Parts: sequence; structure tokens; C-alpha cells
Amino acid sequence: MSEYEALAKNVIRRTLHIQPKENVIVETWNHGLPIATESKLGQVGSHEWKAMSEADGYVFIPGPADITKIREAGKKYSAATAYNDEWYRRAKRNRLRGARLGLGYVTEGRARSYGFDEPAWRAMVLEASSVDGQQIVRIGRKVTRELAKKGRLEITHPNGTRFSCDLVGRPAGIEDGIVTKEDLDAGENMANIPAGEAFVVPDEKSGDGTIVFDRPIAWLGRWIRDVRVAFDGGRMVKFSASENEDLIRSDWDEAKGPKDLLGYLDIGLNPRARSGFLQDAIVAGNVYVAVGANDEVPGGKNKTDFYLGASISGATVTIDGRPIIRKGALAA
Repeated sequence: MSEYEALAKNVIRRTLHIQPKENVIVETWNHGLPIATESKLGQVGSHEWKAMSEADGYVFIPGPADITKIREAGKKYSAATAYNDEWYRRAKRNRLRGARLGLGYVTEGRARSYGFDEPAWRAMVLEASSVDGQQIVRIGRKVTRELAKKGRLEITHPNGTRFSCDLVGRPAGIEDGIVTKEDLDAGENMANIPAGEAFVVPDEKSGDGTIVFDRPIAWLGRWIRDVRVAFDGGRMVKFSASENEDLIRSDWDEAKGPKDLLGYLDIGLNPRARSGFLQDAIVAGNVYVAVGANDEVPGGKNKTDFYLGASISGATVTIDGRPIIRKGALAA
């Protein structure tokens, strides 16, 4: 319990007698934010729904500043954000054009948890966020043309990675940091900043071989390192990690649905992003591979409780022998 939680509960429950579904406005100066944040009800009031219906643009600066608080809160955190699905449903319906700023994740507390140099991380995210979305589109145009074709995609790396899967002509997309009319028509109304990914859903049952991820997975303030996954006959048959493997294992054991299928592939496109922080997936020339759920990715229909994804830097990627990445650099 924080030092303000008892105060907030007393005001909300006893002073104001706030009941379920009632609306509350909390107004504060910056120095009062630690107090205000304890006045959480886990729902959105009708006044915010009305504001959303009148707004055209929305900017979201995510948090919290200390990532370990989510881990400590556990199910309570999920309860406090239970309104998310309804919020995004209404935002899409109202064609609200939104931007989610990754700079909100760059905090002293998160940097301490992950062992980052916070000023260096902040500088990198600011620089990567300044890249024009049209530049990302130009960089990624050739990549998406190739990913949208039918063919056998292969990923290789000197670290032992040798993996292949089938592209089956599904549309490939770009996370370019721009919300267009076409995006709104497709229900894609939120852009991530910094942006820079080309993505595609391959044949989920076509994965074969081994991937050794050289970039670790950030997991609520902890690292899962040296993740290795092995596919055989279109299904993931083995996974391991040198550090915190139990975090994957617990999710795997509890998950339902087709959790062992290939999810999707990402190719990084942002020329100013750098590996070594939390933005590995957008670094130009990096490859991100996901296993499990992909139903939130255009073209994906696999629904499961399991998700595992990480990045590889310095890999070579070919489609029917045509290179799209050579040793970590996008092919010209």
C-alpha cells in the first residue's frame, strides 16, 4: 500500500460515497499526481466517453514510471485497466486518431530496472520518434512487396539460427506512425511513436528450424535472456532461456488454445532506432518473430493465451533466395 492509498480510499468511499458506475473528476497540479493516481476506480466515466465522441485526436503517454509496480500489483493492475477494451472499441467507432508515445516508458525507474543509461535511452527514443512516417514507408515499400508474395522465407544467423516458413500471399503492412483514412477504415486508429516495422502473418503451421534470439525479452522489469525456440512440422516443440525461463514456462503451462504455432514476423525499418533498449523490433534490419497469438495482427486468426516474441540483430533474411536483409542491413 502506498502512503496515499488509505487517504484516497477514505475520500472516495467515505467522504464522497462514490458508487459503482459513478463518475469522478480528479484535478491536480503536477506535485499532486502521486495522490491523484491513487484515486483509481478501474473504469472510465461517462464524461470521458462524451469527450472522446467530440475529439478528433488523442495522444497517450503510457506508464507507470516504475515497471515493477505492475508486477507487484498483479491482478489488481488488470482490474484497474479493465476499461481498455471498451475504450479502444469506442475510439475506433468514433474514428479517433491516436498516437501512443513510447517516450512515456523512458523513466528513471524503468531504466534502473533494466540497467539502462536513462539519458542515452531518452536521446535514442527522441531521435527515433523524429523520423518522418513517409520516410519509413519509402524504406519499407520493397520489404512489404516481398513479404506479401508467396514463397519460402528463411532466417539465418551465425549464432545457430536457421529457420524457415511459408509466405502465402497475405497482405503485409507497415507501422509507419501515421494514421490515415485507410487505417481508420480498417479499424487501425492508434499509431505507435517511434514507429518503423513491416509485418506479415505467414502460414502459421509452416515453421521449421531453430531461432536463437540475440536480443533479450523485457518482462515487467526483468530480462529473459538467450531465448531459443525450435520448430518441427509446423509447431514449436521446444523453447529455452538462460535466464528467467520460468516466466515463459508458467505462461506456457497455463495457456489454452493453439499456443505452439507461428504468430507473425516483423522487419525493423527505423533508421535512427538503436538496439539495446526496449525498441529492438523497430531497429532497421532487425527481425522480430512471434509465436502464439496473432489475432490482433491484420491477417492473423490464431487465438491463444500464449505469446512469445523477440528480436534478432545481424541476421540474413531471404525469400526464395532473394535477400531482403543481409547481415542485419536492409537490402537495397
